[in-house]
Amino acid sequence: MEKVLILGGGGHAASLTDILERENKYKIAGYVINELKDSGSMDYPVIGTDDDLGNLYQNGIKNAVIGVGYLGKSDLREQLYERLKGIGFCLPVICDPSAIVSEHVKIGEGAFIGKGAIINANVEIGKMCIINTGAIIEHDCIVEDFSHISVGSVLCGSVWVGRASFVGASATVIQGKKIGKQCIVGAGLTVRKNVEDNCMVWNKEIIGNYPRGGV
Repeated sequence: MEKVLILGGGGHAASLTDILERENKYKIAGYVINELKDSGSMDYPVIGTDDDLGNLYQNGIKNAVIGVGYLGKSDLREQLYERLKGIGFCLPVICDPSAIVSEHVKIGEGAFIGKGAIINANVEIGKMCIINTGAIIEHDCIVEDFSHISVGSVLCGSVWVGRASFVGASATVIQGKKIGKQCIVGAGLTVRKNVEDNCMVWNKEIIGNYPRGGV
């Protein structure tokens, strides 16, 4: 069984750990973290920092997953991805066995599919996306690279979510609508019209050019 590194030691890393154990496709080598306040989630050792990634790869660990969540850290997720790819790491798709994923779905490398998620036919999920617990992605949707579809949220048919956007918990995007790049949709909201790039949907209002990093 091939080994895999987990970058990060917080909540998303714990979720990844649990799914990796449930999938039983990779052996967890340990955690790579940069702050002493972080510690390995669960029962695996901390085996280095980002500066050790090259040596870990040369020592035979060729797979890695990024256990850093999206909100406020989307730039960091992209930076870590580029660093890992530059070294040569493979970033496997991590999908909980309880998720229901159509055979007619395209999923990019490094994507995370959480417990109970449903992804229907003719959907495209970009690289490094997070489709979190209980999210529903209906037919013919496109979710671009580095986006996060949160817990319990729903994308109705033919929705398009742009690169590095965030759809909050229990939010709904009505069929055929488009969310632009680097947008945030607040928790529990229903999006009934298109949202341009770099906007925040908050309290049913669309706020343009929100500060990078969001809420």
